Amino acid sequence: MPMGNSSKSDRKEERFLTAFEVVQIILFFASFSIELIGLCYLIFKDGNKKK
Repeated sequence: MPMGNSSKSDRKEERFLTAFEVVQIILFFASFSIELIGLCYLIFKDGNKKK
């Protein structure tokens, strides 16, 4: 049985994201969504030409 507060299993650490990390995540998903929509547009635009 470990003594003291040095063991990580004894205490629960709640880590919240910083504002910078939240902005990074939002920008990452926004750019990913834009790229995905652009890719789908190119695929379906080319698909309609061939018919």
